[in-house]
Amino acid sequence: MAESHLFTKDVKIVKRDAKKVEVRVNQQNVGILDVELRDKEGVLIYEGEIKGGENVSTQFNLNALPNGEYLLNCSNNNFWSLQKLTIANGNVEINENTYQEVLSPKVEMIAMNRFEVSTVVKNVADMEVIIADRAGEVVYKGYLSTASRFNLSHLPSGEYSFEFTVANKSFKQFVNVK
Repeated sequence: MAESHLFTKDVKIVKRDAKKVEVRVNQQNVGILDVELRDKEGVLIYEGEIKGGENVSTQFNLNALPNGEYLLNCSNNNFWSLQKLTIANGNVEINENTYQEVLSPKVEMIAMNRFEVSTVVKNVADMEVIIADRAGEVVYKGYLSTASRFNLSHLPSGEYSFEFTVANKSFKQFVNVK
């Protein structure tokens, strides 16, 4: 069988037969993944879960789907991926260049009220970041694709949230400003 592997550490999407794909979970630490398959207009075709574990896989038979573009999304609290699938002439195609992946960004204090955000992304140009106070008032809004540093020493003391959004997935972390 021909395989089209997409680079991921813990999850792989593999072509099986003409109109079948397989989602493989290769590591125990992935946990439970929510899986969605949508057409290019955003209509939900399939929704379910894959329980994490070493060498766990689920096959999707796409024989009933007409020619067109589809998006396969796998996510949980710490992980998000999106793969474009194209069905043409009775065959599913997986273009590795359309694969996107994000691991939950890490926010670490590097000095008093100064934080570094590190991201692990694949094919994601910009991830939105919003920093808000406890009342939801936005104090910063922008985009990042690699590590960034934030100086929050000009803000009043209290708890602030860093919310990172890519496509339809958000990751949120809280920090305290003193």
